[in-house]
Amino acid sequence: MGNVASDAMTDRNETDTGWVRRWRLESLRIALSLIALVITTVLATDPPAAWEVSLFRTINDLTSWWGWVLWLIAQAGSVLAIPVAAAILYFLVRHWRPPVTLLAGGLAFGWLATRIFRETFGRARPGELLTNVNFGYGIPMSGPGYPSGHTAVAFVIAVVLSPYVPRLLRLALYALAALVAFSRVYMGAHIPLDVVGGAAYGLIVGSAVNLASGIRMARARPGALTKDHDASKS
Repeated sequence: MGNVASDAMTDRNETDTGWVRRWRLESLRIALSLIALVITTVLATDPPAAWEVSLFRTINDLTSWWGWVLWLIAQAGSVLAIPVAAAILYFLVRHWRPPVTLLAGGLAFGWLATRIFRETFGRARPGELLTNVNFGYGIPMSGPGYPSGHTAVAFVIAVVLSPYVPRLLRLALYALAALVAFSRVYMGAHIPLDVVGGAAYGLIVGSAVNLASGIRMARARPGALTKDHDASKS
């Protein structure tokens, strides 16, 4: 009888520790990203400061031979990238919880809330703020631009996928998100602080998604798990 109870307790403990929430890491990322978002929002003036215009010109005036490459890269931050990333996440995790949380959180907060934020903040896109802007394919010339939704989505995906991939691929995910941000300035969709604000917001949402779903220990890479987590029931 004692052995049966002991075995049951062991099984329950294994189940209870199947998921972890990296409270310290995710909370720190949220706090630092929130500070960056607040600072960026304060600095994102209309009209933009001279230094921001100068930086925009430097990027937007680059040679155009790689424009289509950057357009393809930018699709990693489109709304369609969220269900694609959720499908990849299911393949990596083999459980419904993280991909469903990414799908719901990414669409509601990474994409829709960014659009609402833009409409509320009201900072215009480069086409309305500046003259002689070089536009990429399908780029809107008017409307609100802060923060960048493509950049936010790309960073949400990077944060949520990163615990389940090797370190090199983890770095590649963040590099891809940074390239999405760069591409949006290059193609004339946003000025620099738009994408900085989008990146900060995306990091916040990505960490919130990780906290909401938890990290599946059996599928996470060792380097993604820290000693400061709390266990939660699956």
